[in-house]
Amino acid sequence: MTTDDLSNLGLECSEDWVPFPVAGQLDLGYWAKHQAGNLVERYERDGEKGNARLLARDLRRAAADSRTREPLGAFGWYISGHHTVAAVLELDAIHPDGTFPEVTLPLLTEHMSARDFGEPDVREVRLPLGDAVRIRQNLIEEKKRLIGPRPVVRTLFYGVRPPATDAAVTLLVSWTEPVLDEPLEGIVDGIAHTLSL
Repeated sequence: MTTDDLSNLGLECSEDWVPFPVAGQLDLGYWAKHQAGNLVERYERDGEKGNARLLARDLRRAAADSRTREPLGAFGWYISGHHTVAAVLELDAIHPDGTFPEVTLPLLTEHMSARDFGEPDVREVRLPLGDAVRIRQNLIEEKKRLIGPRPVVRTLFYGVRPPATDAAVTLLVSWTEPVLDEPLEGIVDGIAHTLSL
């Protein structure tokens, strides 16, 4: 282990994943309006209609929400014809500290697993970036309204231990629509294999 420099951290994903501005002083309203225009154009190429006003509102909301967690990078998955984000991907790192001097796969598994709906699906895998843990689970989200049920959030988490750093690289994707479970898992598994430093 030599360094905690993650400045070259990257991944590859399709144009369906819109990169969110997670740092800096960029005006989110301006950014969202510009991105919404790009999405409407993409939707038209795909034979779908897009509403720039609705897309801009959702882009701003989703990007602002990601900013509150201060990830290294974040993306929203926008499916042609839909005006809300289908899934959010956040890329981050967990560094060793006084409490946890070494970030291990068992530590990641312990701290990133929830049992809201039984045992999560935990698998140790090998990615090009390093040894990793893959955790697929459903969580109960905090209640947002006084009445009604608490929403179920579906997540797919990867924690990777690159040999060149003491930090663990994390990729977390969350969504709410059950119909997306199978296709999104395949897409995210593919993205995880493109992580690079």
